[in-house]
Amino acid sequence: MKIRPFINRHVMAVIENEWAQLRRNKVVIFTTIAPPILLVTVALSVLLLTALLDFDLAKITKGTPANMLGGNASAIPGLTPSDQVRAALLSPFLILFQMIPLVVPITIASYSIIGEKQTRSLEALLATPIRTWELLLGKALAAALPGIIATWWTYVLFATAARFVVSDAVYGNIIVGPTWVLAVVLLTPLFSFLAVGCAIIISSRVKDPQSAQQLGSLVVLPLIGVLVAQMTGAVTLGLGSVLGASFLIGLIDVMLLGVAVRLFSRETILMNWR
Repeated sequence: MKIRPFINRHVMAVIENEWAQLRRNKVVIFTTIAPPILLVTVALSVLLLTALLDFDLAKITKGTPANMLGGNASAIPGLTPSDQVRAALLSPFLILFQMIPLVVPITIASYSIIGEKQTRSLEALLATPIRTWELLLGKALAAALPGIIATWWTYVLFATAARFVVSDAVYGNIIVGPTWVLAVVLLTPLFSFLAVGCAIIISSRVKDPQSAQQLGSLVVLPLIGVLVAQMTGAVTLGLGSVLGASFLIGLIDVMLLGVAVRLFSRETILMNWR
């Protein structure tokens, strides 16, 4: 099956136009670059600090790391007590990595439709023969791809640098283990399109980017809940949970795109928007 009928010249034209506008928006550029750099810096600082201190951290935490890893941390081959603590400290960062493809696309997509409303460039675009699904797919891809790429290069940078500050057991079983790799590769694009779908629907109905961005940021709340539950030991993340979440979010993404196409009223924007 060829992908060409879906990514056609109309969709590509929308993507190129969106990215041309993004390059002129310093706020969006900063929002795209700053969170990944901050996350990598914090994660590496945590690992470097534990490596430099070289304390027997397991005695300090009194078994908490095993709980935070989801049961028996000693089941991971080759983990020393200190490695178990480092593994526990790393576990929240998997969730934080998944917040990048949510935060970055929300900002881009929120400015996408509303920014063109305010500059009166959207009316001219809607008057062209482009179909609604082509317009929204182009805007969705233009907003999602920067978040996906930012997450992937952030993870590669983190994995490369972490190789020099953690043991082989922590590195092979956690940082580049199947759960982390699958989550970053599979969940990242799905979360990106989830954020974009919500942002496009919201920005189709509100009149300023700030309101759209604030409403769209609510999509991050479930991940924060998972993060808190994971840190308290109530939830564990493994291959099964990553695959299950991927299936569920994929279905939601498809439904959101359909809702966005139905709710996006070309006539209202062309005739009644002020």
